Amino acid sequence: MNEELKQSLAKKISDGEFTAADLSDFFTAFCEICNESEEVQSEAEGWSTNLLFDITDGDKFWVKVNNSSFTSGSGEIEAPDTTLRTSGDVAARVFTGDKDATAAYMEGSLKIDGKLTEALKLRNIIGIALEKLQG
Repeated sequence: MNEELKQSLAKKISDGEFTAADLSDFFTAFCEICNESEEVQSEAEGWSTNLLFDITDGDKFWVKVNNSSFTSGSGEIEAPDTTLRTSGDVAARVFTGDKDATAAYMEGSLKIDGKLTEALKLRNIIGIALEKLQG
């Protein structure tokens, strides 16, 4: 794993300096952590999905999970199973644990198109990956 990237992101998160501009790096580190973590691999066993993150005031990012193997990129993804639509600020706060994803969904600042169960599984995996990232 790119330890320098991991340390940089962990520092930004702990210092409260993580922003929407860091999302691309976050998704890169997230996939690396997920592919290396036995806990995530166990949680994601047999899971295959295409997730699109539509940052309404920024870019789009995607995460593909194919039988517990995680990859990510920027831009559109063909036929996403689930699209999560939110602002960059809310995305940054949800991915760093500063805002509860369920609360963001309930208040309407996070919209989910597609399979809600996929979003719930993702929420659990992001929690595990965040713990690994912050060491």
